[in-house]
Amino acid sequence: MNFKLAIFDLDGTLMNTSPGIFASANATVERLGLEPEHDPKQLSKFIGPPITQCFVKVYDLDPSLIDQAVVIYRKEYDEHGRFNASPYDKIEETLDALKKQGYLLAVGTLKYEPLARQMMDHFGLAPYFDSIRGANEASSLSKADIVRKVLDDLGVQRQDAVLIGDTTHDQTGAEEAGVAFIAVDWGFGFPKGMEKEPSMYAMVREVEDLLTLL
Repeated sequence: MNFKLAIFDLDGTLMNTSPGIFASANATVERLGLEPEHDPKQLSKFIGPPITQCFVKVYDLDPSLIDQAVVIYRKEYDEHGRFNASPYDKIEETLDALKKQGYLLAVGTLKYEPLARQMMDHFGLAPYFDSIRGANEASSLSKADIVRKVLDDLGVQRQDAVLIGDTTHDQTGAEEAGVAFIAVDWGFGFPKGMEKEPSMYAMVREVEDLLTLL
């Protein structure tokens, strides 16, 4: 299959953002008078879903506190966490190679869109992307909604696009948006060595392997 557009998830696909996310999440619940979480496996559930769901999945936060938690978290992450991250090895070289081959590239993330743009700028990745789309302030957009926004931005048909991500939320979003899906196992959702599932175009173990698939 020949794609015209590759849409990358951010957290766990382009970048290891866990240090900043985990610290900001724990700081948020401590501000709310609750106990922090120290189990990395439990904290990893904070990456992938919309932020409103993350606080329930990880901390079993009462629904009445969710809106307050999101406000605190975004302020904490903006001030202390957003740049406590790093691109995965070979990401920039792979993006550069794909760009030179003529691919359209995009970011499609459930991270708050202005923050995603800031991070791509800060880490020098923004020039590789033709569209950067993320969550709205209310966190009401699904992954499929965000993928559709990218397709509209770039005028690409869904059959010509592939979403690359590390969680089942990416997998479901790709299916709902009608685009192909490439899973990666270096992030936070899919376990290392996981076998390809029927709904996946491919399961990728190394960043540079994307060059042989696209």
